[in-house]
Amino acid sequence: MKYTLQLLSLSILLLLNACQSPLSEKKVTSLSPIGVTIEMSQELDNQKKNTAVVRLFDEEGYTVANEGIKIKVNQVELEFHVKKELYYTTTTTYVVNNIPVSPVYKFTITLTNGKTYNLGNLEPIAESSEKNILCAERGSPDKDFVISWNNLKEVNELSIMKSVLLNTSTKRERNYDYEPIVTKKIGTAGKYIVPISVYIDSISTIAGLEIKFNASKKGKLNPQLLEKSSIVISGHLDKNVNFEEH
Repeated sequence: MKYTLQLLSLSILLLLNACQSPLSEKKVTSLSPIGVTIEMSQELDNQKKNTAVVRLFDEEGYTVANEGIKIKVNQVELEFHVKKELYYTTTTTYVVNNIPVSPVYKFTITLTNGKTYNLGNLEPIAESSEKNILCAERGSPDKDFVISWNNLKEVNELSIMKSVLLNTSTKRERNYDYEPIVTKKIGTAGKYIVPISVYIDSISTIAGLEIKFNASKKGKLNPQLLEKSSIVISGHLDKNVNFEEH
C-alpha cells in the first residue's frame, strides 16, 4: 500500500509539473521565449470599474508561473495568483482591479534579471449609457419585440439569448433552458426586431430575453513576444426582459 501511495504521489507531481513551463523555475532574461494574454474587462457605463488579467505562456503553450517575474499597468503592480483547479491542475494569473482611468493602459514586465520591457498598450472603451437602449421592460407573447439604440459609442456587437419554459414542466416543477437567437455586428445606432415566430416551438415557450450590447477592441503588443500573444479590452451593457405573466 505504501509503495502504491508513493507511485500515486509521484504521478500527481509529474502531472503538476507537466502543466507548467520549465521557465517557471528558471531565470528569464529575455522576452523572446514568452507569450502573453492580456484581458481587460470594463463596465461600459463607468470606466473606473475595470479588471486586468494577464497570463504568461511558453512556446509549447504551458503556463509560466514564475514569482520572480513582475507585471505592472501604468505603474500599478498586478497581484500574482495561483488557484488550484480540478484534476490536480493550477491556474496562474496576474490580476488587478479598478485601475485609475488613463488615455492609455501601458503594461510592462520585469524579468528575473531586473530588466523591464513593454508588453503592450490598450485604450479604454468610451463610456455609454444604458439609457440609450430603448425597449419595453416586459415582453408580450402576442407581438414582435423591438429593440433600438443610439449613441452606444464603441459597442460593436449585439447578442440575444432567450430563456424558455420547457413543455416537460409541471405545476410543481418548472423546467427552463436557454437558446441563442442572434449574435451580429452592429453600429452605434440601430434597431433589431425579435419576431413572434421564435417565441414558441414544439418543445418550449419563451420566458424571457437576455440582451447584451458588447464592445471589444484590441491593443498593440511588443513584437518580441511569441506569435500567439493577444491583448484585448471588452465590456457589455445588459437588458433582461420578462415574458411570463405574474
